[in-house]
Amino acid sequence: MESLRQPHTTFMTARVDGTPLACGAGVDHGDYVELKYMYVLPACRGMGLGKQMLEALERQVRSTGGKMVKLETGTAQTESIELYERAGYRRCRPFGEHRVSASSICMEKAL
Repeated sequence: MESLRQPHTTFMTARVDGTPLACGAGVDHGDYVELKYMYVLPACRGMGLGKQMLEALERQVRSTGGKMVKLETGTAQTESIELYERAGYRRCRPFGEHRVSASSICMEKAL
């Protein structure tokens, strides 16, 4: 997770009584922010924490003037893909360091 210690990176956690239940990060690349490391503990999935984390990260992007959010996820992450699609993300071409892969999907959302 050394990449989270870089400039222009925002890291958020959702906690209950000090215990982290979900996390997510955004890396500002100038013309877009890439969402990375979205994760919800398996025992807490289905409680809306992923949606809340995604909305919090998007608010942070908007508050700093960001207009575009991009992400990469695996094709096997069906719940994640559904979350992103419900939130308005659409599939896009690979970006940044991501390359075309049969096991990967890139998505984006204009804010």
